[in-house]
Amino acid sequence: MRKFQFYTPHSVDDALAFLSDNGEKTKIIAGGTDLIPLLRHEELHPAFVLNILEIGALRGINEQDHRVRIGPTTTFTEINESPILGRHFPPLVQAASLVGGPQIRNRGTIGGNISTASPAADILPAVLALDGELELQSKRSGTRHIPLARAIAAPYKPLFQPDEILTGIILPKLNPDARSTFVKLGRRNAMARARMNLTVVLGMNRGRVITDMRIVPGAVMPVARRMERAERALLGKKAEPPVLDAAAEALATEMVEVTGTRWSTEYKFHVLQNLFKGVLRNLTA
Repeated sequence: MRKFQFYTPHSVDDALAFLSDNGEKTKIIAGGTDLIPLLRHEELHPAFVLNILEIGALRGINEQDHRVRIGPTTTFTEINESPILGRHFPPLVQAASLVGGPQIRNRGTIGGNISTASPAADILPAVLALDGELELQSKRSGTRHIPLARAIAAPYKPLFQPDEILTGIILPKLNPDARSTFVKLGRRNAMARARMNLTVVLGMNRGRVITDMRIVPGAVMPVARRMERAERALLGKKAEPPVLDAAAEALATEMVEVTGTRWSTEYKFHVLQNLFKGVLRNLTA
């Protein structure tokens, strides 16, 4: 591991001042579950590492009238154990409970998972399906907000400026009658990198017609995204077998159009359809 200077600020203003002078040469660390392996294998060579874990304002879960704000250094364990998030955002809690093992969940953070922008991330697709918005701050330009759906340019490349810090993840509360879930497939039952995950959020009226539909698969495309074609195939309809079949076909076809054909495409094409149909049957039962 090459040498670098390690700096620990104790306030957001202190961190922003440091980045204002050194942002291009700095990597931000919180839990370190993604960054430390990269440093150890010398895949990154920053002059500075900025430790934001000691900034109390960047941690915690705050419920407001119509939304919930999550600090970026909030750990997966804290998300999993939060009654606020369990009540309002089941997919996020389910995703956090399935990240790595206990050591990773105790250390890894929601901000790190989003900022790393890994195609195999678990938290990121769940936040995307929940219409999450990111709050970013810099000394130069102040505070800005950007929907997560527009914040990732490519794998491992979030659209953050070098002098910016992610200071909050904001989730609008779902309608009380919304139904939602997160499921994950890995090579084993625990401590597995996702082969595929899927977050679904839906709403139905009293006639069981689908009025809201959000579908975000993870680990099957370079950048997670809502699958609008499959969503349109379900909106305004009941989740009957022919409708589910058509939506599942649209979902898998759109995935292939984004990724192209690879050695794993045939496997993912059929598994994604079956996973999706099983989730929809459970949510609409």
